[in-house]
Amino acid sequence: MSQSTSSIPEAPGAWPVVGHVPPLMRQPLEFLRSAADHGDLLKLRLGPKTAYLATHPDLVRTMLVSSGSGDFTRSKGAQGASRFIGPILVAVSGETHRRQRRRMQPGFHRQRLESYVATMAAAAQETADSWSAGQVVDVEQAACDLSLAMITKTLFFSDLGAKAEAALRKTGHDILKVARLSALAPTLYEVLPTAGKRSVGRTSATIREAITAYRADGRDHGDLLSTMLRATDAEGASMTDQEVHDEVMGIAVAGIGGPAAITAWIFHELGQNAEIESRLHAELDTVLGGRLPTHEDLPRLPYTQNLVKEALRKYPGWVGSRRTVRPVRLGGHDLPADVEVMYSAYAIQRDPRWYPEPERLDPGRWETKGSSRGVPKGAWVPFALGTYKCIGDNFALLETAVTVAVVASHWRLHALPGDEVRPKTKATHVFPNRLRMIAEPRSVVRLEEPAAMGA
Repeated sequence: MSQSTSSIPEAPGAWPVVGHVPPLMRQPLEFLRSAADHGDLLKLRLGPKTAYLATHPDLVRTMLVSSGSGDFTRSKGAQGASRFIGPILVAVSGETHRRQRRRMQPGFHRQRLESYVATMAAAAQETADSWSAGQVVDVEQAACDLSLAMITKTLFFSDLGAKAEAALRKTGHDILKVARLSALAPTLYEVLPTAGKRSVGRTSATIREAITAYRADGRDHGDLLSTMLRATDAEGASMTDQEVHDEVMGIAVAGIGGPAAITAWIFHELGQNAEIESRLHAELDTVLGGRLPTHEDLPRLPYTQNLVKEALRKYPGWVGSRRTVRPVRLGGHDLPADVEVMYSAYAIQRDPRWYPEPERLDPGRWETKGSSRGVPKGAWVPFALGTYKCIGDNFALLETAVTVAVVASHWRLHALPGDEVRPKTKATHVFPNRLRMIAEPRSVVRLEEPAAMGA
C-alpha cells in the first residue's frame, strides 16, 4: 500500500524560510551522514522548493536503475552544464543520451583503455621526476594537475593535437570553474565577462583546429579524439565537429575532479598507515621493480587496485540526484513529477550497516572473492548505476591505479607537522582541505614474485 508525500518525515535541522540550505552548505557531510538515522526517505526544504533524500541503498538503486526508463531523469543541476559546454553526454537524457553514449563507448572499451596505460604512466613519471627530496608538495594541486595531464594526453596522441593539448592543460581548471558558474548561477554566467571565460574561448578555438586537422589527416591515432571522430550511432551517423568539440570540453570538466580527489586521499592515508604503505611498496617492488607499469602488469597488482577501490569506498562524491519525470512510487511513497531526489554515496558508503568499521581504510575488504556479499548493490555507487552510470568509471580506476603505482614506487609522502587534514566539498567531490606532504625518495627493494601454485 502506497503512502502520500505527507507521510515522509522531514529531515531535522531546517531553518525558517531557507529550510535545509544552511546545513547542506555549512556541514553537508555531517548532515547527510546523520540523515539515515531518521528514515530511508526524507523530505528536504530547499528555500521554496521541496526535494527528497534517499538514504537506503535499495531506494538509491531503484532510482538509479530506473533512470532513463521514464520514471527518473537527469537532475536540473546536471543539465545545467549544457549552458556552458553544450548537450554533452553527462548533461543529456533520453534518446539523445543513448545515441551519444553509443558513439562515445568505443573510446572506453577495454582494448582502448589498455592502450592509454603507457601514456598515463609517462605523465605520472613526469610528475614524480619533478619533485626533489624534502620538497613540500601540495598533493591536491599535484593530483589535479596530473589528472588533467593524463586526460589531455589520452585525448591527443598525435602532434596534430599538440596545441590543443597544451591549451587544455593550461586552462583546464578555468574550464571547470566556468562550468560550475554556468550550472550554479546561469544568469551571472551570461552577463559576467570573466578572464576565465576568455581563456576558455581561446582553448575552444584550438580544439576546433585540432578536430579539423584530424579530419583532414583521416588516420586513427589510437587516442580518444580519433575514436570520437570515427564513432557512429545505430543509424550509422557520426558526430559533428561541434559535438566532438563539446565532448572534448566535457571530458576535461568531468575528468579532473574524481580521480584527483581519490589520489590525494590515498597518499594522505598512506602517510597515516605504515602497514598499508608497506604492503603497497612490497607489491610494487616485486612486480615492477622500479619500471613503469604496462597494462599487462595491472592484473598482477591486486593490492594496488584494492587500495584504489577502498579509497573510492571511503571518499566518493558527496551528492548525486535524479529528477522524477512523472509520478513515481519510491519506498512505498508516491512522489510527484518534477521533483529532485538526492542521495549521498559518501554517507551510504560510510554506513556501518554495510561496511564494518567504515572510517578505517581497509583494502583487505576486497581481497576475497565475494567479499561484498551481503552488501546491497545500492551501497556501492561511486559512479552511480543504470543508464546514466559514469562512462569513464574504468578510465578513472585505471588512471588512479597507474598514478599510485608510479609515484609510490619512487616516493614516500609524509604529513607536514601541524597540518590538520579535513574533508571539504568541491562541486560533487570530497577533497582534503589542505594536504601538504614532505617528499622522501625511496629505493626499490628487489623481491622475487611468488611462484604460481604447482610450479
